[in-house]
Amino acid sequence: MSAPRDPATLMMLVLTVAMAVAVAAVVYLVTDDTDLTLAQIPSPARAAAPTCDLSRPATATCPPGQYCRLNACVPVPPEVLCGEGDSCRDCECEDGLVCHNLRCVSPASVDRTPLVCEENQALADAVKTLALKCSTRKKTVADIVSAGACTTAEWEQLALEDEKFDLILSAFPDRFAVHFPSGQPQVKRKDWPPPEVLDHYLHQVRRFAGPLREAKQIFVIGRASPDGDAEANHWLALARIKFVENLLDLVLYEGIPETERDKRRVRIRSFGLPTMRTIEPARYHQTYLTDPSGRPPAVDPLVTADPASARELRAALDGAIDLQDRTTPAWQALFSAVNRVVFVIPIPCLGDEYRPPISVDPAEATP
Repeated sequence: MSAPRDPATLMMLVLTVAMAVAVAAVVYLVTDDTDLTLAQIPSPARAAAPTCDLSRPATATCPPGQYCRLNACVPVPPEVLCGEGDSCRDCECEDGLVCHNLRCVSPASVDRTPLVCEENQALADAVKTLALKCSTRKKTVADIVSAGACTTAEWEQLALEDEKFDLILSAFPDRFAVHFPSGQPQVKRKDWPPPEVLDHYLHQVRRFAGPLREAKQIFVIGRASPDGDAEANHWLALARIKFVENLLDLVLYEGIPETERDKRRVRIRSFGLPTMRTIEPARYHQTYLTDPSGRPPAVDPLVTADPASARELRAALDGAIDLQDRTTPAWQALFSAVNRVVFVIPIPCLGDEYRPPISVDPAEATP
């Protein structure tokens, strides 16, 4: 009779047999020719890209999030937003920024269009004309179209080239004309004006203090009298321009501490026109005593050395003499008087200020 088997030995035998069977199965699976390779595994079918045809409206539609391009529906590219200081020529500005002069900027930092330039269409058109004229002097397309971009020398040249420059300036509502007695101020003498005459000039110019201080720039244009020596008249015109510049300086910064004046400086463009560029009385009346619509300025633009001169000049220009009859001594005297002058034109806007885009409510637009 045989001895009974040990249970531990029996368990080891069973595990050995099971392992052998598992190894054999693995070898069979690896070496069997019926196994599929990766190349033999069929790939899932891909859906055809949607097509469209822009020439036929019925087939020009694409699924949501796509648009038709070259007769194929392609994904709409993600919107690219530009940050503060970035160029906004080809992108939208981030929320909270506005596109001004081709840059994304904070609304708090932009120079907005003054109300007078929004409400006065003739003024807005004149500013646009000046800006376009100035743009002809710029060298690159990147330059912003602005009436403030030209130098004084460039404005002088533009005024000489355009015979209708005065008519453009007639649209500026706060222009005024400073007139002088014959031969004053003398270049080599400093005894003119006496205090009472200076006070009278200052009193008249102070009427324009508001527009002068709010101006973005000020044109100061001197003319030379047509009678007498041409060279002497040229020097007189320059002396008159300097006199008016001093008047403006006194009025612009009156009551403002010296330390604050640089922050409030207004650009003054001063230049003189030669003797051959005189202005005749009728043209003077049309340009400086009326605006383009024929209405007189709100404030009398005639600034003279004394009240009597103002009354005489105003009466002559308003019809006391025939402004078309050049043969009379009265016309000749008036012709000389209107050219002993320095014109002052406060420019309240330059054409490059920020103007918020106009939004249209579709409900309001529907008739």
